[in-house]
Amino acid sequence: MSMIRRLHILPLAVAIMLHSTAWAFSVTFISPGRHDEAYWLSATRAMQAAAQQLDIQLEVLYAERDPLQMVKLTRAVTQRRHKPDYLLLVNEKLTGPALLSLADQAGIPCFLSFNQLTPTQLRNSGLPRQRLKHWLGSLAPDNATAGTLTMQGLLSEASRHFPAGTPLHVLMMAGDHATPASSERVAAAQRVLASHPEVRLTQLVYGEWERQRAIQQGQWLLQRYPQINLVWAANDEMAFGLEEAIHRSGKQAGREVLLSAINNSQQAMRERQQGRLSALAAGHFMTGAWSLVLLYDYQHGRDFASEGLQLQPAMFSAISAPQALHFQQRFADNDFSSIRFRQFSKFANPALQHYAFRFNMVLD
Repeated sequence: MSMIRRLHILPLAVAIMLHSTAWAFSVTFISPGRHDEAYWLSATRAMQAAAQQLDIQLEVLYAERDPLQMVKLTRAVTQRRHKPDYLLLVNEKLTGPALLSLADQAGIPCFLSFNQLTPTQLRNSGLPRQRLKHWLGSLAPDNATAGTLTMQGLLSEASRHFPAGTPLHVLMMAGDHATPASSERVAAAQRVLASHPEVRLTQLVYGEWERQRAIQQGQWLLQRYPQINLVWAANDEMAFGLEEAIHRSGKQAGREVLLSAINNSQQAMRERQQGRLSALAAGHFMTGAWSLVLLYDYQHGRDFASEGLQLQPAMFSAISAPQALHFQQRFADNDFSSIRFRQFSKFANPALQHYAFRFNMVLD
């Protein structure tokens, strides 16, 4: 029977491996996040559930939010005597080209997940399977959709919540300057704002995806701009920090100030259900699991290239309060074993014509 066993703790990295008596192939995932970070924990749990069902030996190495550690971990894997069949990598902090180059030089087939290369990076590195022969492709969520859904949801809720004619002042908190997920979400949210000239963007700041930093920045900004009544955050950890800052200012999220977030943590779902989050988008935590489905098909002769080498399908869905409750009930403790991952595989389902990775497909 398959089991999950923690192997060892590396400096700034944690390794997790799934073991079984008969694996089809092996995958090592270099995670940019922390081992106890809510988003990357749920992403890993979803990958583990998919790996168990697809007979994949999965190893996860955490870089603990250190881009240099991502490079070190990747290099260490490429120098092993027994290398994995595939490397799963992330273009966090624009490290993608360096990681892909290391894998390609070692002759390890690699796949980019969660964040694609930027246009500038692509011009330098080339497309998958060209200059870097072992780079098979990439799968990333449509982050623009997340930015659009959350800003639209926030403004829609504001029109119902506040009396007509109430001036709307928005604080936006992005993740970082470099990661595509941050810039794409922000740009889309700003496009929504541009179509609502009556809404004023008070300030755009960068919280580096971190709760504590969001608390500090939020306290200062809410003190300086007490008119802020809408707060948009690029992830849930920053949203929770901003919620605490709102509380310390003597106000309450969901009442005097409306707040939005992106991600699927149990806390985010609970706060969406309870109304403290007025808008929420989720689904991209499944990107790693869907990447394993693509590699499973590729390994078995069903190349995903028929749908493209740089895939960016619709993954995000807006989460209503009832859906948030359903998520908590179905996926308590980040247990995603109830998802039937084989039904999304073209190899396991020869009649399947197109991949369908939208979050509603597994939530409903």
